[in-house]
Amino acid sequence: MRHRPAARDAKLVEQFSHVDALVAGLFDGVFSVEEVGRRGHLGLGCGDHMDGELVVLDGVFHLCHGDGTVSVLAADDTLAFAEVVDFGPVAAELVEAVDSIDALTAAVAERVVSPNLFHAVRFDAHFATLSLREAKRQTKPYLPLAEAVHDQRENTVTDVTGTLLGFVAPSVFQGISVAGPHFHFLDTTGTVGGHVLGIGGATGELAVETYPGVTVRLPTTPEFLGADLELGDVDGAIRHAESDHQR
Repeated sequence: MRHRPAARDAKLVEQFSHVDALVAGLFDGVFSVEEVGRRGHLGLGCGDHMDGELVVLDGVFHLCHGDGTVSVLAADDTLAFAEVVDFGPVAAELVEAVDSIDALTAAVAERVVSPNLFHAVRFDAHFATLSLREAKRQTKPYLPLAEAVHDQRENTVTDVTGTLLGFVAPSVFQGISVAGPHFHFLDTTGTVGGHVLGIGGATGELAVETYPGVTVRLPTTPEFLGADLELGDVDGAIRHAESDHQR
């Protein structure tokens, strides 16, 4: 019988800004890597000016840029958005032949007590195929997220090994976080990574930890304080931003 971990009452998902702010085009980096790193060693996010896709793995902050390069951020570098946890799963289990994000999400669902809580995921695996995207650095005046993503870099890699990580959030938190699965990836060489658009033929060790809540630290910049966050179809904007724009 599979272990179904309960939520750790003393541990929460730690979030900096929220997705609605990105939808509105608030891309300035306002949180330092040092500040975020004090709250968790596994997670994801995006850089200053929405530059690239953040992968926080074993406490190292990797930024996968829109030109295909990957850099390691310094303590004083800044982030527009981040979501991290003090990840400590009870166990990892072998999962084989995972052919889609939906299949991986289903494997997570089999190992947790409820879809109404937050789940952090780490999948150390080999992938036959992996579709990735990296947002390109934006310049002011910023476009809303749904428009800014149209110049993102999208790429499919094959025969790659690395770590897929991220979160599966309750549907009611759409706009605060990304509802459902939200995964980023970094290969074992630290040179290939990004936001995960699709996976195929994946086999590896899946670890999951459940959390009963999320804390959100909001920016206090003049831009955030004066922003109009009543954005209409936020769900549609987020789903559009999360999709593959080359197909």
